[in-house]
Amino acid sequence: MKVLAADFGFGYVKALALGYKPLCIPSLVGPAEYDRFPDDDVVPENGHSTASIKVEVDGRWFYVGELAGLQSASRSQTLDPTRTGSTEQKALFHGVASELVRTTDQEIVVICGLPVLDFDERNKAALSKMLRGPHEVKREGRHARAFEVVEVYPMPQALGTLYGLVLDRHGKLVDGDLADGRVGIVDPGHGTTNFILVDRMRYVETGSGSMQSGMSEALVKIAKDLKREYGLDWTNNLTRVDREAVRMRTVEVKGVPVNVAHIVTPHLADLADTLISKARSLWGEGEDLRTVVLTGGGQVEMAQYFRQVYNHLRLPGGDPQFCNVVGFLRAGIRRFGE
Repeated sequence: MKVLAADFGFGYVKALALGYKPLCIPSLVGPAEYDRFPDDDVVPENGHSTASIKVEVDGRWFYVGELAGLQSASRSQTLDPTRTGSTEQKALFHGVASELVRTTDQEIVVICGLPVLDFDERNKAALSKMLRGPHEVKREGRHARAFEVVEVYPMPQALGTLYGLVLDRHGKLVDGDLADGRVGIVDPGHGTTNFILVDRMRYVETGSGSMQSGMSEALVKIAKDLKREYGLDWTNNLTRVDREAVRMRTVEVKGVPVNVAHIVTPHLADLADTLISKARSLWGEGEDLRTVVLTGGGQVEMAQYFRQVYNHLRLPGGDPQFCNVVGFLRAGIRRFGE
């Protein structure tokens, strides 16, 4: 039985299975249209590119990830939590499965996360209904994969990071001190930010919460300023705003690199103020916490601001985008075996 960990973020889907490298694709889905010039000749020599994912779901073909952003006029990157269990999310899952499930795999256990705000029976049931049962994954250019999802185990998204810190890759406990403590976790994602309080690995409802504020809030404002100041209309491509303007602080205007830190930094600082205010309302300045863990896609940009309030802040190692999904996988291995 194979364990597949997936974090269906509003900005990116992160996924991992034992023996594979972490997978990250933009959470973009759109109806597939006629390819007048297929990119077969520019696919890397290793065989396939995650930039070119085209899958069939319920009799319809969809572009997934970067290809949806490039080719589909009606692509979807909705921030609406009602996407849970939808056809679009199923297309994202099939895109992930086409990369991480072998043709010989028959039974799959899926460990996945939901935002704290959406971690309720309705959303857990919708996710389970979409995932559980037989799947036939058809991806253009690949052999079909037929398997059955026999178990779906959802958990609050940010909790994955804590499992990743206290468990090793075999699911064995390696940090008993942290597992026995009281820990606050902040997970700034694309569309939401999750705040989780954990006491001896038990989720504490009264100290946890979720906000419909995440990196996208800053990205939208940055995109508007880029259009106003440089004429770059990236308002419908927040993935590019994140990748170039935020991470690199540089965009290309008419072939010339331009530093845009003066646009980016104020919006990130405003977002940090909002998130820190929420954390303070839940935990004060963390006097009762063994540590505050900052994780997720916004970790790098938010760390300098959170450290000013929480001097016992802890940043997990590795790529922060994958901290939750690594923990999901380790928790799944501990629960269901390797």
